[in-house]
Amino acid sequence: MIHLDHHASTPLDPDARAALLEALDVVGHPASVHGGGQAARARLERARAAVAAAVGARPEDVVFTSSGTEAIHGALRGLPTPVRILTTPYEHPAVRAAVEVEQAQGVPCVGLPVRDGAVDLDALALGPGDRVVVGWVNHETGRVQPLDALAVAVRRAGADLVVDAAQALGKVPVDVASLGLAALALSGGKVGALSGSGALVLGQGVRLRPWLPGPASEERGLRGGTPGVVAAVALGAACGAIPRRLAAAEGITELRNRLEAGLRTLGGVVNGAEGPRVGHALSVSFPGRRGSSMVAALDLLGVRVSQGPACATGAGEPAAVVRALYPNEPERAASAVRLTLGPETTDADVDEALRAFELVLLRGLRGQSRPGRDGSGMLEHVEVPIVTGGDGS
Repeated sequence: MIHLDHHASTPLDPDARAALLEALDVVGHPASVHGGGQAARARLERARAAVAAAVGARPEDVVFTSSGTEAIHGALRGLPTPVRILTTPYEHPAVRAAVEVEQAQGVPCVGLPVRDGAVDLDALALGPGDRVVVGWVNHETGRVQPLDALAVAVRRAGADLVVDAAQALGKVPVDVASLGLAALALSGGKVGALSGSGALVLGQGVRLRPWLPGPASEERGLRGGTPGVVAAVALGAACGAIPRRLAAAEGITELRNRLEAGLRTLGGVVNGAEGPRVGHALSVSFPGRRGSSMVAALDLLGVRVSQGPACATGAGEPAAVVRALYPNEPERAASAVRLTLGPETTDADVDEALRAFELVLLRGLRGQSRPGRDGSGMLEHVEVPIVTGGDGS
């Protein structure tokens, strides 16, 4: 299988795999005073230090969570109540849901001014006590927010900044201290650690109310429950490999550009390319097609792609960002396909993916057989429905 859905889940990093296998042999609650407990505590704290080092923070400011979603909710629930929350229409469903919870509690929530898929700094108007909540790298298009300049504007206004960095870590350099953020949310499943792991990183001096009260021995009382040592250890090891991921970014961009050029020749229209993007992501629409049908057809050909975030599948808005970017072109969202690459992606993967797209788009493959790249018949006797033009539903 060719995995081009790295923004949903990443292959387990080799260092993370080795670390978690070792941690599986440790038996003990990290708060226990016996040897097993202290061995678990030592591994947990080494992992915390590794996460902190990857994002320019202090270990004591890292709180392990079950996911990036929990980290965002923990930040918004734990920080002091703001005057307003300001966010964009392009955020991940987890961020939107967390903001809606605060809105239901009576916090005014308004939209940030945007242009070309990013915050429009020239039109930005903030006041003391405001809270800006944004994703650093967009989960659908890969568009990068001008976070350095935005952080400066937020600090000058006496506001604070909460950042969803789930798709940023390992793709762009992250330094919490220099940005002066209030909080940063991370997801282990996006950087080669385990899905169902994450971390909330606080800015220096930031204090939270507990969002899941527990004893002080459990994440300083902020997030109760026995810490998931194995998941944390895997995340720490994956964070230790972040320099390797950053070093691979240029090669990944070259692969993305070749994939993008090939899909353009097949009639694809690229979404979100009006500004800077990370090289790991490509959102492309094929007007007259249905994105969901294409995803299914490509899967039968051994190519894994998506329409948007996995958590939005079946929710009626699989390409909500594309819809928000192009409100007057609804067919772009209906026909959008998201392809996301990682360090494991190869030239051969791109070749195979382009051949699969060609079969689906131009040849309407039905009942044809095609050998895999090693001649083993990987794609043999695949039944792929012809994707016909639809009404955009």
